[in-house]
Amino acid sequence: MRRFLVKWLKYFFFAGFFSLFINLLYLTFPIYMLAIYDRVLTSYSMPTLMTITAAALFALFIFGLLDFLRSRLLVMAGVDMDKSLSQPVFTEMVKDAAGLQKKGYGQGLKDVNQLRNYFAGNAIFFFFDIPWSPVFLAIIYIMHPLMGMVATGGAIAVIILGVAQELLTRKKLTLANQENGRAQALVSAALRNSESVRTMGMLPGIVNHWHGTNQQVIDLQTSASRHAGLLQSATKAINSSMQVLIYGVGAWLTLKNECTAGIMISSSIIMGRALQPIQQGMASWKMTVEARGAYKRLNELLKSSQVAKPMDLPVPKGKLDAEAITLAIEGRYILKNISFALNPGEILGLIGPSASGKTTLARVVLGLWPSMGGKVRLDGADIFQWDHEELGQYMGYLPQDVELFPGTIKDNIARMGEVDSDKVVEAAQKAGVHELVLQLPQGYDTYIGGAAAQILSGGQRQRIALARAIYGSPKLVLLDEPNSNLDDVGEQALMFSLQALKQEGVTTILITHKPGILSCVDKILLLKEGQVAMFGPAQDVFKALSGQAVKPSGS
Repeated sequence: MRRFLVKWLKYFFFAGFFSLFINLLYLTFPIYMLAIYDRVLTSYSMPTLMTITAAALFALFIFGLLDFLRSRLLVMAGVDMDKSLSQPVFTEMVKDAAGLQKKGYGQGLKDVNQLRNYFAGNAIFFFFDIPWSPVFLAIIYIMHPLMGMVATGGAIAVIILGVAQELLTRKKLTLANQENGRAQALVSAALRNSESVRTMGMLPGIVNHWHGTNQQVIDLQTSASRHAGLLQSATKAINSSMQVLIYGVGAWLTLKNECTAGIMISSSIIMGRALQPIQQGMASWKMTVEARGAYKRLNELLKSSQVAKPMDLPVPKGKLDAEAITLAIEGRYILKNISFALNPGEILGLIGPSASGKTTLARVVLGLWPSMGGKVRLDGADIFQWDHEELGQYMGYLPQDVELFPGTIKDNIARMGEVDSDKVVEAAQKAGVHELVLQLPQGYDTYIGGAAAQILSGGQRQRIALARAIYGSPKLVLLDEPNSNLDDVGEQALMFSLQALKQEGVTTILITHKPGILSCVDKILLLKEGQVAMFGPAQDVFKALSGQAVKPSGS
């Protein structure tokens, strides 16, 4: 975040510069009242009254103009923050969600919006005006030390209440935000899986879970608000009491001929200005705490984006080497010393029982998860040395859980980037989905998302996702259970796609539980409990597996 702060310093510098004159011009009214009581009313001079009134009105006009400009500057700072942070934050959120050690920054964009609103509001003025409170108190001391002591005592009392508010509310508000995040995550999961929730009668249980979490949020926020409200009420009472005290002391000093009525009134006005930033800070303290929390979360999220961009490497050919891949999560080994090699154009069938590590191996091969031991090399280079934004155009991935994005079918096939119509049609034809798309209401322009998503069956969505995986000129394609939702026609189209990839020299990894589709693979890797049980040419592995199958019956 520091590099962004440097970019925004110009806004804060000019806002602080304007604050200098704004606070100086705030003395216009106290000085005007001092002149009225001590000059005009004693001399009965009409020209003096007209002159100082005109000067005061002009000064207040400049005051209003500068205050407006400062406000606009901070609004521009908030807009610039949104423009600067939104894209990198969105990028890092997706990277974090795809990574192994997920940090759970699901509210990154909300944090950006919170910062923008904070800087565009009045709460931020506290930081520009609070340095002037000691200056105003010093002016009151100059008018009379006793009144300065009274004003300083009031300021100290308000500051003590402000610190107490911070100590009593910060922890509760932080916990409330955390619990609110959990509640929102539960709501999002329920909406994504609404059909399962309704079908299996899970709705009451989920609602109860949400209600319990939401009630904790309400309790924490209510407790924090109760303490904050009590302290703010005490602050208001002190503020009113200070006005009474400053007038009382001023009147007493006036009766003793140690000050004038003008000094008494001016001191009261200046004291109000000295205490105003403190009171404003207390009133907006919740927003300040939330903005500070948003800044810290964004700073933590964006730390990884400061890593130097990997060196550009040539277009890959597709030679894949896995060297002793090992991965452990929370002390349990998921993958152990897995090695294999594929030449460009070869198809690997990755098989094994459930929970054997197939999908985990796929994520490591694609560079989504790091290998804690060994390396995955693409054309001899560690896959983590590649710039993944550049490498992505040469990679294809069809996950188990197919998700299409809100947009047209052509947008989805083109990976939500710039649409090349020829490449979109070519990918759809390779995936055997071209004719299916043409039968839809608007063909390739058919919108997917919301209620419109229901026009596609699971198999159709899977075939469109397959077209997305092979769009462009991929050199490495990984298909995780690509036929889980396909009928016979869909499986035939998948076989055609695999043959087309082989002819184009695309290295392909096929994860499946259905042996029928393995007839087109060149090599087979059998995983068991995260280890290589068998690896080699498809025919050799099939023979070995057949031998294992008949041994028990012959013993």
